[in-house]
Amino acid sequence: MKNIINKIKLSDKKKILIIGDVMLDEYVFGDVLRISPEAPVPILKEKKREWSLGGAANVALNCKQIGCSVDLIGVVNNLDKAAEKLISILKKNRISCNGLLRSENRVTTCKKRLMSGDQQLLRIDTEDSNELSLAEFEQILAKIDNFVSENTIILLSDYAKGIFTEKVLHEIIFKARERKCLVLLDPKGPNFDKYKGVNYLKPNYKEFEQILDFYGINKRGSVIENGKKVCEILSLDGLILTMGEKGIQFISLKEDFFVPACKREVFDLTGAGDTVLAFLALGLSVSLPVKQCLKLANHAAAVAVSHLKTYAVSLDELIDKNVEFTEKIFTEWALLKIELDWLRLENKKIVFTNGCFDLLHSGHVYLLNKAKKMGDILVVAINTDESVKRFKGESRPIKNIEERAKIIAAINGVDFVVIFDQDTPKELVEYLKPDILVKGGDYKKEQVAGYDFMIKNGGKVEIINFQKGYSTSNLIEKIQSTN
Repeated sequence: MKNIINKIKLSDKKKILIIGDVMLDEYVFGDVLRISPEAPVPILKEKKREWSLGGAANVALNCKQIGCSVDLIGVVNNLDKAAEKLISILKKNRISCNGLLRSENRVTTCKKRLMSGDQQLLRIDTEDSNELSLAEFEQILAKIDNFVSENTIILLSDYAKGIFTEKVLHEIIFKARERKCLVLLDPKGPNFDKYKGVNYLKPNYKEFEQILDFYGINKRGSVIENGKKVCEILSLDGLILTMGEKGIQFISLKEDFFVPACKREVFDLTGAGDTVLAFLALGLSVSLPVKQCLKLANHAAAVAVSHLKTYAVSLDELIDKNVEFTEKIFTEWALLKIELDWLRLENKKIVFTNGCFDLLHSGHVYLLNKAKKMGDILVVAINTDESVKRFKGESRPIKNIEERAKIIAAINGVDFVVIFDQDTPKELVEYLKPDILVKGGDYKKEQVAGYDFMIKNGGKVEIINFQKGYSTSNLIEKIQSTN
């Protein structure tokens, strides 16, 4: 991850244009010490108030925080205090307000949350969901025409507050195609026809089900099958389905894949979708493949939800500066494969070896050092306790899988440790697709599990002879003979 972040920092990022429903989030913090005598409701004794950006404004802040050149188009009231506060926060974060339409008729969307500690007691919404007037519509179109330039990435943040009429969306999509811009959209129902022609649509699962209902698609079909139908109907390059604590499912007519969620303590889900949208745009702006963009976005969303209120994640926060060696250990193959895919983008050569590594000795260290020198990234696969017992007997292993994995992960030069339960690592090799497969011992290359796959896919198989006199079995016999 660190290599990718550094690459992004050094890349020339495209301009990001955010169009949508800008909002102000207001938080009233206090303590609840008693119940009202007037009604059975808690009394909040106010201690402080805080404000943050919401909706399209939060997307803009996320983009600005990660170094993008940002323009923002939206509508606020010409006079109300919420507009004044929202604009002051935008200016404080050096986000231009030239794209904001100051309306005399529409209130600024504001969500006021009453908080006792980290607990939300009540939310009060001030908003106008009516469509734009003819005069406002023409002003918005003029702003869009001014701000949409060649190769801009356009993010549309629709919260159903009236800005995205079919006319506005059709004008955006027309200008985007004319000027070779990518369009990413965070949708809101009930009319999904108006989104036809955007490049990427990012619904959450509830919104996805609403789309299926809107088009009469049978929900008994799989998510993948139904997602492909949606892509076909709306002419999408891809559907990005955010699934909360599960992760993100990507679906297109050409491919589909799942990016598991990163595990973090969740304090507040507010604005997590805005974070995903911003980091997806960032990745696309530096020409990362969509899968890598979503891995990046997933990491960023995990950081965002670990904070109270909407939160703009920085690139540096995605680099864990205090990674412990135990974090090299993977029990889920899919998570390791994602890490390796990132490293392949940096043209890193992946080396794979495997073993029980029961009682570590200098022969093991010799093998790992030699394997590491064959490439850039060393992946060590270790048998589970059950698989060791199957071919070495009930008395083995001496150390359990947790101990063995931690010891190998602590060795300098080992980048990742992965656990497998099969009798051979053949299935794991085929899944991870390393560049070099290394086996220790007196083997012919053709005898190594995974050899055929490696050769067929342009990989190499290398044999490293064990140092004489060093083996776990010999070590166990010697220990037993001294007792």
